[in-house]
Amino acid sequence: MESKEIDRHLNDLWKKVSGGDYVPDASPLPPDIRQSNMETMRFLRENFSKAESEWKTLLAGKEAQLRDLTSQLEETRAHLGEIKQHYQEAREKSLNEELSTALNLEESRKLIDTQKKNHAREVTLLKEILERTKVEMVSLQGRIDALRSERDEARNKFNALSVEKADLDDNRAGLAAKLADSKEAVEKTLAELLSERKNRRDDQAKLKDLESRIKDLSGTLESNKANWDAERVQWREMWDRERSVWETHRQEFAVWEERLRSEREAWTMKMREQESKGVENAAGLANVLKESSQWSEKVTQVLKLYALKGVELPSVFVSASPDQAFIRARKNVSRALALGLAGLLLMSGAAWQIYAWRAKAHYKLISSSPLDLSSPSGLAVTKEGLWLSDWNKGLILKDTKDLSTLRVMPALAGGLLRPGALSASDAGLWTLDMAQLRYARQSFKDGAITESVKTPGAAPQGAAWDGYSLWAFDASSGLLYKYGLDPASGASATYQLEGVKSLVCMQWYGGRLWTLDGKNVLRRFALKEGVFKELSSQAFGKKQASAFWIEANTLWSVEKAGDLSGGYELKKYSLKLYD
Repeated sequence: MESKEIDRHLNDLWKKVSGGDYVPDASPLPPDIRQSNMETMRFLRENFSKAESEWKTLLAGKEAQLRDLTSQLEETRAHLGEIKQHYQEAREKSLNEELSTALNLEESRKLIDTQKKNHAREVTLLKEILERTKVEMVSLQGRIDALRSERDEARNKFNALSVEKADLDDNRAGLAAKLADSKEAVEKTLAELLSERKNRRDDQAKLKDLESRIKDLSGTLESNKANWDAERVQWREMWDRERSVWETHRQEFAVWEERLRSEREAWTMKMREQESKGVENAAGLANVLKESSQWSEKVTQVLKLYALKGVELPSVFVSASPDQAFIRARKNVSRALALGLAGLLLMSGAAWQIYAWRAKAHYKLISSSPLDLSSPSGLAVTKEGLWLSDWNKGLILKDTKDLSTLRVMPALAGGLLRPGALSASDAGLWTLDMAQLRYARQSFKDGAITESVKTPGAAPQGAAWDGYSLWAFDASSGLLYKYGLDPASGASATYQLEGVKSLVCMQWYGGRLWTLDGKNVLRRFALKEGVFKELSSQAFGKKQASAFWIEANTLWSVEKAGDLSGGYELKKYSLKLYD
């Protein structure tokens, strides 16, 4: 059934309900009523109007029922809109829903017919009530005065009800307009649902993308958490290391204080010995002067005795003018002594220069090659080849003949390793890791860390292996540390290097400790009776070197290429020593 036909049926039904087509039957009045006055007739009419108002009240209740039916119809249409959301079963379900809606409308029509029958039954009931009222009007004559007042009140109520009826008509028109708006809204809602479904598909795709991103972010967060835990462990180790360094410094200060006290006591004893020796020498000199004065007095007495006795003394003692031959001989002897002394001084200076020249290391440049490293920090030569350490790239192995790159071993996954120095041992390469303040021994094959040792101080520099022990230098204390056979147990001894405040590189070669400090000065030390004695000191070159290595009378070094061009060069020198 179409909407226009439904509207027409509703309008016909409303006319029947509102009483527009209904005219009550004119029943003849009884004979006794004909003779009554007109006022009684008016009262009866008013009573009939009261009954009519009650009937209209009933009609208002029916209208409320109609509004409920209308709301049910709107709920049915809303249900239809909800069914249309399931786009997958759009056409089949929409047909079924339209059929169900038509059935609901048919049931609603049947319900309206039933209500119409009920209304007709109620009208007949009202007619019966009217007849009964006519019968009761005889008995109600005494109550006319009271009913007059009620009449006025009923009249006012009727006026109010008429106004309310007009309002209800307006509301009905508004509801019809809202029904049309609801139809349009349903259509718009269907279009919005289609667009919303499309957006839902897009949102599902975005959700999948976001889920993948969330997984990536969760993985990143887990890795960051692991890194933070590792960094926290490193900071804890650094704190323990600093505390151990402070304890070591305290012990070293106590050792130094005891050493200074013993040196001061030894110096005091030595000064007392020197003072006693000086007193003894002064006493001996006084005795010599006394004896010489006594001897001169005796000589004077002897000369007086010879003069008094008239004895003639030899001309050597008493001649007024000295012998010229003796004077010339004395001059010749003095000249010879002066020449000999000057020659001796010249020979001693030449001997010292020769000794100093022989004590130094003599090297001559053989070759120079540029390096593709931004910050080299270490150099070592083994049977595998030439090893270079870089702050960013890690360990690089090159061929000693043509300097071609054989292997590159970066830092291990998950480990922060920043090489600051390099030294070669039989079991691997000792690397100074500045990121974690440790000495790590790495394998020649893959760079794996086989042993790890904490640095002795907070500012470690250099690394050297003497064949048995690992040596390290710390700039904060200015001491050289020697590790035992088990490096993990810590440093076993400390030494002082005279004139060395900071180190760039160091190496044991030929039983001597070679050092290169920050001022580019190359020194050699010999360990004798627990003390390092400096053998030679010389400027390494014009360019600042960052590392060196000595192997079979060959000196390798990593030096800056130039002040303007930048970069680094690997230089090879021939080395000669005169020890």
